[in-house]
Amino acid sequence: MMHRLIFLVLVSLSLSFLSCQQEKIKYRLFYSTDEPDGEISKAIKTVMERNHNLEIELVPGEGTFANLDSIANGVADIALIENFVPFKDDVRSVLSFYPKVLHIFYLDDGRPEPQTLQELVDGRRIFIGQEGSGSHLFMLDLFEFFEMDINSIQVTNNVFDTDVLVGFTDIVSFNDLSTLKGFKLFSLDKVENLGKGSIVDAISLRYPQVRPFVIPETSYRDITKEPIVTVETEALLIVRAGLRDNFVYDLTSTIFNEKQDFINLSPLIFKGLDENIDRTKLSFPLHEGARVFLDRDEPGFLERYAELGGVLLSIVVALASALVSLSRWQRQKKKDRVDIFYKDLMEIKNAAIASSQVGIEKIKEIQQSQNKAFDMLINEELEANESFRIYMELSKETIHEIRGKVKVLKAREA
Repeated sequence: MMHRLIFLVLVSLSLSFLSCQQEKIKYRLFYSTDEPDGEISKAIKTVMERNHNLEIELVPGEGTFANLDSIANGVADIALIENFVPFKDDVRSVLSFYPKVLHIFYLDDGRPEPQTLQELVDGRRIFIGQEGSGSHLFMLDLFEFFEMDINSIQVTNNVFDTDVLVGFTDIVSFNDLSTLKGFKLFSLDKVENLGKGSIVDAISLRYPQVRPFVIPETSYRDITKEPIVTVETEALLIVRAGLRDNFVYDLTSTIFNEKQDFINLSPLIFKGLDENIDRTKLSFPLHEGARVFLDRDEPGFLERYAELGGVLLSIVVALASALVSLSRWQRQKKKDRVDIFYKDLMEIKNAAIASSQVGIEKIKEIQQSQNKAFDMLINEELEANESFRIYMELSKETIHEIRGKVKVLKAREA
């Protein structure tokens, strides 16, 4: 009977464990609706769910800083942001997807072409991205870098009613360019000055998360009759610092292995999605799972299944504890049954015997109890331990005593 109970406990724990293993783990990815970030996030969901037993929930974010806070606070697990953000302890980098290029479009209103950023913003309304975005933070820093009075700059939140449009984006499509008729691209410097102590070199020195970038001539047809000098930062995939190493390893390796699903989304991804990432320029240190993949230090069997081993060990410990408790309970239960036999025997032993017939009846009761105890021993309801042996010896002695009393009583009754 005890063996059957142990078997049922094992089956129950096994089924519970298998049920936990089959349940998909869910992760939350906060993404920007701007393209290609939105399409990249959807592609991440597709390739991860296709290759692994998990679920990615896509949540539209409210900007770079909001997504960053969601990661740091544990609300989100994964996010795609600009690299130009302040450091937070609970955030880790995974990989760089593509360079986000700073585009500064300005309305051609007939005035001479601006040569400096100050000339560009004078008397013009300027949209520098929504508050909380990487471009918004960078432009505020850039105004400070050029010692410009922020109070004199007409910053607007209306992207559709502005004279200057600024943002970190990928290469602008020709369709989007058609909506910018009458606009020109502002160049921060001359191409021939790059690497010779130019303004852009100074900006890159002051803000190491950005570097010079040249939009080649004719890239945007008539808008780029000459090369445009600007800066770029990274579209950075980040995760919570506490995410399991194995998951982040799988996330990193799957994205690189399924690279074809991403490079069709933007021409810059083909260049940007590179395993030789410059880790010194990341706003956050690499997650250990990403580092293991990028360094090709593939986790061994014990590392990969360490968590599973921990679960199994917990189950084994819990099962062992349950079996010990069950064994103790069984022994105590059997002891309680023996104690009942003891109690009945002692009542017979201490009771007065008025006649030989009463004595004979008492002997029969003890013999019936002995037979019952042996039957329970066979059915594993009693344990053949010291208590059982003492009971049997005591019952034999009691029978012998009563038989002696019965002989005396019969002699008197005769």
